[in-house]
Amino acid sequence: MYRELNLPYGAGEAPLRLPAQNLAGVFAPQAVPACEDPRVEIQRALFNPFNSPPLSELVKAGERVVILVDDHTRSTPAALILPPVLETLTRGGTRLEDVTILVTHGTHRLSSEAEVRQKVGDFVYDNFRVEQHNSEDEASLVYLGLTRYGTPVWVNRLVVEAQRCIGIGHIGPSPYAGYSGGAKLIVPGVAGLDTINMTHELVPLGFRQAGRVDVPCRLSLEAAAALVKLDFLIDVVLSQDERLARAFAGSPQSVFQAGLALARQVYEVACPTELDAAITSAYPYEIDLYQALRAIEFADAHVRQGGSILLVAACPEGWGDAQFQALMADRARKPEDYLRDVARRNGKVTFSVLGYAVARIRSEKKLYILSEGIPRAELSAAGFHPLDTLQQGAELLAGEYGPQYRVAVFPKGATTVPVAP
Repeated sequence: MYRELNLPYGAGEAPLRLPAQNLAGVFAPQAVPACEDPRVEIQRALFNPFNSPPLSELVKAGERVVILVDDHTRSTPAALILPPVLETLTRGGTRLEDVTILVTHGTHRLSSEAEVRQKVGDFVYDNFRVEQHNSEDEASLVYLGLTRYGTPVWVNRLVVEAQRCIGIGHIGPSPYAGYSGGAKLIVPGVAGLDTINMTHELVPLGFRQAGRVDVPCRLSLEAAAALVKLDFLIDVVLSQDERLARAFAGSPQSVFQAGLALARQVYEVACPTELDAAITSAYPYEIDLYQALRAIEFADAHVRQGGSILLVAACPEGWGDAQFQALMADRARKPEDYLRDVARRNGKVTFSVLGYAVARIRSEKKLYILSEGIPRAELSAAGFHPLDTLQQGAELLAGEYGPQYRVAVFPKGATTVPVAP
């Protein structure tokens, strides 16, 4: 008996046929219904904030307001959330010219005009000032001081000079910080590159601790973000098909804690350990390999040493960054070589710490990949075994581990956090 599966891959799907006896399970985020009317849900959250006055009372007429939204690589439906937020502000006397929408890129590339318009919506794009944060533009940054971790904090001037700062984000799995949401809109979102580098150099200390928000990187970035006054936060949790399920608004820390509780119920899934192999799709983070590799990081802890991980990721934008590709180009590099890059700031630290994680996984397990966006020679040079089809990969696994091998499938591996049963 066989199990027929289809994994998200680019604009379509990659078919997979596995013997049922070999399938340890298909693991995906728990089904949570999308709300019936996103606008009603957003307004409910705005009118019933956690540990905060309503937004209409918090922001006074004449105050300059900056609203932070995450970028094109994230699924937050900012175009749905912004209109009710802006209506609330304008009803309270806020003028259009007093509002700036700031896209929080961290170390990601800047968005195209079309990507920004899609993120914030046509009305907002056409009627409000919309800016993009560039972590490497030192002239746009303001120094705020040192954290208890010794991290110097530089943040976008627009945030510092605004009288009110409002954040819009979503809470989902993050390989570096446990979960996104909360303080991550500030750091790395609108922080300077040096601040991002220093908070993220602690990422290796959280290796194989998916879903934990007490890892050193998260604690460090929260300490840095605490130097910025984020007055009001709207975080959302999404359904399996990336629609809005629940909105949370109010005090940033209270919002994050309330949203995190629901996010854990959605994204953390009991899964067997010591598997021979995992087949994982990077959807919905397959825009480039830098984003897609989180699917390998999440699956890794449940695959035994000597096992294999097969990544499905279209990667229409290739590696995502030439610096990242250069760091990954030599498959002979050891994990400590990437730590040396971190210490010497050889490229962006966010790239080096991901290289470290992949090098550790690659030293213990075989990595296969199905990707149409990156040449096979480049993938091979970085230590991946390219595939022509997903089925080819399944057959290679059977030949590698024999008729009794055990494999888990993660159709949405970039947002599935496997936990021990």
